[in-house]
Amino acid sequence: MSELLAIPLKRTLEVDFATELSKLIDTTSFQTASFFQSDILQVVAARNNAITPDISIGGLCELKEYYAILLQLEKKFPNNQIEFRWFQTLSQKSRGCSQYSLQWEKLTIIYNIGCMYSLLALNSNNDAAESLKTSCLYFQNAAGCFEYVLEQQVALGTTPVVDDATLNALTSLMLAQAQECFWFKAVQDKLKDSLIAKLSQQIVDFYSGAISNAQRGKLIRNDWINHLKAKKAYFSAVTYYRIALSFNEKKQFGNAVKALQMAMQFVNESKLSSQAKFKTVIESSLKEAQRDNDFIYLQQVPSELPATKPALMVKPSCTATLLPSIEKELFKDLIPIEVMDYCTAYNERQDEYIEQRVTKPLISLNKLLKESMSTIQIPQGLTTVSEAELSHYQASLNNLCINNKNVKTELDKIEQILNEEAFTDNQLRLKHGTLHWTLPESSTINTTYYEKLKKVRGYIDQGIAIDKQTYEIFQSIDKNLIGSEIRLPESSDPLTNKVKMIIQERNEYIDKTRRKSSEYRILPKIITSYKKNGTIDFEAIFVDHLKKFDEDLRYVNSTKQENNKLIEEVNLKEKHNSARSGIEQKKMVRIDPRELYIEDLRYSFKLLDEVKENLSAGTTFYENLITSTSNLYNEVQEYDAARRMEKTKLDERLTFEGQ
Repeated sequence: MSELLAIPLKRTLEVDFATELSKLIDTTSFQTASFFQSDILQVVAARNNAITPDISIGGLCELKEYYAILLQLEKKFPNNQIEFRWFQTLSQKSRGCSQYSLQWEKLTIIYNIGCMYSLLALNSNNDAAESLKTSCLYFQNAAGCFEYVLEQQVALGTTPVVDDATLNALTSLMLAQAQECFWFKAVQDKLKDSLIAKLSQQIVDFYSGAISNAQRGKLIRNDWINHLKAKKAYFSAVTYYRIALSFNEKKQFGNAVKALQMAMQFVNESKLSSQAKFKTVIESSLKEAQRDNDFIYLQQVPSELPATKPALMVKPSCTATLLPSIEKELFKDLIPIEVMDYCTAYNERQDEYIEQRVTKPLISLNKLLKESMSTIQIPQGLTTVSEAELSHYQASLNNLCINNKNVKTELDKIEQILNEEAFTDNQLRLKHGTLHWTLPESSTINTTYYEKLKKVRGYIDQGIAIDKQTYEIFQSIDKNLIGSEIRLPESSDPLTNKVKMIIQERNEYIDKTRRKSSEYRILPKIITSYKKNGTIDFEAIFVDHLKKFDEDLRYVNSTKQENNKLIEEVNLKEKHNSARSGIEQKKMVRIDPRELYIEDLRYSFKLLDEVKENLSAGTTFYENLITSTSNLYNEVQEYDAARRMEKTKLDERLTFEGQ
């Protein structure tokens, strides 16, 4: 048995794996590459062995060892970080292709494992029975590898290691040659001709598929395609020759003649080196069959023969049995940054879970409880007032006084200008006489300004009164009370103290649960899972992790019921108190020091709010008043300047006329 084909290994360029992996570790994990030098060197050695393997079982093992390492690299590192370049060896011209893809590198190695099986199948074939079995198995293994590469690159959508049509052609070729081994063993064992015909017909079918796909593919050379055609024709001749022998056994001599004629037709189409010897056998058998049928049997030779049903004896081997799994784990302690990012995200989800399921519900329950009892809660909006804030209010009061004095000073200046203008007008009128001094009297034309002046002085008086009142209010505030930390005195009411104790207990439980959450993190579980499985699907682990807080959820549910009972007790007590007389109720309220404290606190803050409101209004008031005073001052100055000019001109004219 000869004239079988083996698939040449793809060739590649060397990759500086040590440098590339070191950079990858330094950029994608929390560790440094120095911690993994031994693992890196194993990867480098494995690839160097796999790219130039011997055609031997040892070479096959080197390819599989590198494949197993690639499985680990896929789990530990991003797929698209290292560049690999491989060259096709099927076509007459070598074609190179580069990809940044561990998946592509892995599929290429699987392809080369298939090539290695085909090469080993040829090396194992010496026509002995055991070697035929081994070759048959190796060809099926090769077919399994090529079929797996095709399935994976279609499923993943990656750049093809080899185009789909070529892979289909190679798969069919390997199966054809595996079936050929089986057929040859059947010939050696001298099985029935009808069975051998069925075996060879399956070979024909495999070669038909290989030829069809090879012609559509991009890599298989024409001389290979011609070889496939020759093999198909040869085994077509074998099929009809064996059918003829089977017809002879059945004394169907006319059919035997037709079968030998078909065998002769196909053997003439074959260009194999073994064709000549087989052709001689067919020619001799055909002549003898025709002579016997023409002179002895006289059976009709049919125009066609029924199709021969093929006998399929081979199939692609399952890659699960061919390809190794991870044995010795590399980069065992490598933790990618992505895994740590997952931990951070899960920690945030855990904190949110605690806030939503424990913290916020307990805070809400406390709020409901506080709102139901006026004797235990500090009124909203009441916060400690700092000494600096009180000093600021005092300074603001002082500023109001300063603004008041400044406005009064400006008004005095305005009044002085008006008085001086009226005085000079009166003196000049006495000097020249009323008949000659024709300017309007000041008392007539400056009345408007005096009225404005009087109005502004009225505003000033109002401001002084309000400022004085604000100052007195500010002085009456209990500054020690509002300036000290707000602490309610101990209540004398048992229910109040019970509620206070429960609220404190819940607040402490909130703090305890938050500490528990901060200490009980998912990081160790995620790292353990990642080291074990190499996957980043941690959702199920997170769900199980949260079960640690089930007891806290039960506590929240139980305290909800407790809250409702306490509120009912408070409501009953309030109803009981409201039934008493107003005087008696007032006395009861006064008994509780907490109420006294809150009442005094509210009163002081109410006074402070009044002071702040007056200060705000006063600031706006004086800003407007200063603007109005300034405008009035400018008007009076313009009026005075105009009157001075008129007086000077009239005085000079009258003085000149009197000379």
